Amino acid sequence: MTEPDNTSAEAYREAVHASRRFSLPFSRQSWQGRQGGWKGNDTGSSIDFQDHRDYQWGDDPRAIHWAAYARTGQLTMKLYRAEVSPIVEIVLDASPSMFMTETKAIRTESLLLFCLESALGNGSPVRFHAVCGNRIIPLEIDAVRSGSWKELIHGLGADETMPVIPVWKGDGMKVLISDLLYPGDPITLLGAMNAGGGTSVILAPALAEEAAFNHIGNIRLKNCETGQTRIQRITPSLAAKYERAYERHFSLWRETCRRFSASMARIPAEGSLSNALCGDALKQETVEMR
Repeated sequence: MTEPDNTSAEAYREAVHASRRFSLPFSRQSWQGRQGGWKGNDTGSSIDFQDHRDYQWGDDPRAIHWAAYARTGQLTMKLYRAEVSPIVEIVLDASPSMFMTETKAIRTESLLLFCLESALGNGSPVRFHAVCGNRIIPLEIDAVRSGSWKELIHGLGADETMPVIPVWKGDGMKVLISDLLYPGDPITLLGAMNAGGGTSVILAPALAEEAAFNHIGNIRLKNCETGQTRIQRITPSLAAKYERAYERHFSLWRETCRRFSASMARIPAEGSLSNALCGDALKQETVEMR
């Protein structure tokens, strides 16, 4: 396995530490899938009794309900709830705003690694894709762990449009890691996530400095997606207008997530990942305690 760079090593340490306390929200629903550690919708071989049925030729005699046979003289079978591990499909928004500062870049990567450790720790198969606009790159687990995935997305270029997500399949757990800082109606993306059932989770890394202007007067603004710059005079009224628009943007996302039964949390980029997950992420059930 490729050795991680310093930034990736720090993100990995944070992710491992956080994964000892938190997990992706696997217990939110019953699952269908291969045998594993979560209660499924089908019958199987766990220790949790689910139902019973009449004995049929060829049934395993170890599952015969002998106490019921003693009472009724009829052979019946104990049925147990299956244990399954849902597939976890993780999509990373690879647009430049996700890596605008070193602090945000580390948080983005630590969330990616946290999702990996959480999925593998619960015995779930996992798939990764990086997405920037209509460009989609599958990522291998080794590349995610080592940080070499950053070389794969280097040079994707800027794209201010909402990511196109045709990669989620089935009814497993669908995770999007994105700051959601692009225009457009969330319905398109959440509709794609929700198709086929399963659980939809959005983890949005957030910088405190993105929420408000801390400077009044002439400043040089740079669009991190396109690289274009311009001089803008920031007045108190313009700063207040920006803050209101910023709040409306994320209020729309939260409202739409509720309509689609998706969970969404904004994860502060500042501080440790464990502390960051204790707030909105836990409240909104995008993570759960182990």
